This record gives sequence, C-alpha cells and structure tokens, in this order.
Amino acid sequence: MSSEATALRGGHVLLITPFDRDGEIDERSLAEHIEFVLAGGVDGIVGLGTTGEFFTLSPRERMQLMTLIAERVGGRTTLTFGVGDSSTRVAIELARHARECGADVVMLQSPYYYAHSTAACDAHFLAVAAAVDLPVMLYDGAAGIEVSVERMRRLHEAAPNISYVKMSIPDPSKVAAVVAGAPGVSALCGDENMLVLALRQGAIGSTVGIGNVLPGAISSLHRAFERDDLAAARAVQIHELTPLVSVCTNEKSAYIRCFKEILMRMGIIASAATRLPLRPLDPLRLEEVLATVKALSGTSEDSTPRPAGSAGAPR
Repeated sequence: MSSEATALRGGHVLLITPFDRDGEIDERSLAEHIEFVLAGGVDGIVGLGTTGEFFTLSPRERMQLMTLIAERVGGRTTLTFGVGDSSTRVAIELARHARECGADVVMLQSPYYYAHSTAACDAHFLAVAAAVDLPVMLYDGAAGIEVSVERMRRLHEAAPNISYVKMSIPDPSKVAAVVAGAPGVSALCGDENMLVLALRQGAIGSTVGIGNVLPGAISSLHRAFERDDLAAARAVQIHELTPLVSVCTNEKSAYIRCFKEILMRMGIIASAATRLPLRPLDPLRLEEVLATVKALSGTSEDSTPRPAGSAGAPR
C-alpha cells in the first residue's frame, strides 16, 4: 500500500463552519475551534464536509474557508477539503484551490441532479481526479447515494489517486468487502455508531462529526485500537461517544446545530447560528442535548457543560 493510502490513519474531524448571528463566516470562532480540536489530539481535519454546511456556501466562500482553515492549521495535522458540487467544473475549481492551500486530500461525493446516473457520477469522479495530483476520497452514502465496491475498484484502476473512501452507509461488513474487493482504496468510517466495528473490519481511520465536541474521545478510541486494547476502545464508544451521538444524530438534519449549541455553551464559538435550510433546535431537543452533555461531564445544572473527552491529550 502506498504512502498516500496510509496518510489518513486515525481520527479525522469533519469541522463545523461557525457563523455569526448575521449568518456570515466567523473567522475568530473558526480559529478558536480549530485550536480546540487540535488540542484534543486528532489525526486530521476535514473542512467543508456536510458537517461544515458546504451546501449553504457559495464557491467563493468555500475557497475563503479553505484558505482560512489551512492558514490556521499551518501544517500541524493532515488536511482534507470537501470539493463536491453538482457542477464538475466547480468541483475541479474547488479541488485546484484546495491543492493551492496545501490540502493533503480532497473529498468528493456523487453530484446531485434530477436523474441520478452511475455513468455520469463516475465521469464526474474521474474528471476531478484527473484535474489534481492529490489523493481523492470518494464519499459513499452522501444523500443516500451508494458507491458499490466494484465501482470503487474500477474507479481506482482508471485513476489511481482515487485511493480513499469515506463510508457512511451503516454497514460495517461493507468495509471488509472494500478491503477484499477494492484493495487500492482505503476505507474510513463515516458513521459514529459503527466506529469500533468498522475498524475491526479493516477501516484505517474515521471521518466523523462528533469530534467537533469530543476530539479527545475520538483520539483516545483510535489510540486504544492501535495498541490492540479493544476493551478500552469499546469503553470510549459506549460511555463517551454513544450517548451524545444518539441525542444529536437521531434526527439527521439537527446534528450540526446540536454540535454548535454545545460548542457555544463551552465558549469555543460565539454563536450557534446555522444557515437555512437548517433551522434552530426545538426547545425540547435542545434541553435533551444539554442534559446529556451535563450528565456526561458530571456538572451541575447551572454549570457550563463540557463533555468528557472534549479536549486534552490522548489518554
């Protein structure tokens, strides 16, 4: 396996995009949040994924964010940027800008348009891969669109820099199928609920959103798995990740706002604002999210919540 295929080992955080109360990019909160995530010991940052609300950002804003994130990270960790777009031309422009910013990898989902076509999606993937000399990570499961193992194999054979896949289909056995059937493509788990199972099936790492609020826990789980301490890895998943993942992600459209509400109350970002079509949480959901954070952190009802495993060096 090439060095490209092993560069993304470990836990990579799908970074949120902080907005101010007027819905504009909050550069100061972004910088603070990056420092918080890096202090948790994660192995990489993924900017402009779904968790980063790329779908609400113009191409110009996405390029602006790439520049801001890259400058703040400053080479301290592996950097991946999402460059997916329904327009292949725009996706290529974004991928080229990501390369100029020093990205290590670009992430690419199937384009969204009125009549989904496998041949058209594969042509899109290959065009972007041909436009940049960077590893490309396919996104399996974006908007429920699945990429078969056979397609992964054929795409890698046609474009060897298509060498990763983020797997968000909630089926750990598919990871093993990728390992066996598309050996040139390294799988990363994209679903918090199957982290340990996916690693046991052969995933080389993860790209998940919960690391925004629990970067230390993500790091701890991967360090435990790497030293073959399966009991410790399970303990992190069961006791630190699962309770918060459950309450934040059981309604798919709410999880980004959940993460932002927590981070705002931790004092890391200034506002929990999201852009439409994402909406504020209803009061009951917000109450349950904050109650879960307080239960995990052991704080009293009037204390500022800070989840266990939210920062600090790997344990």
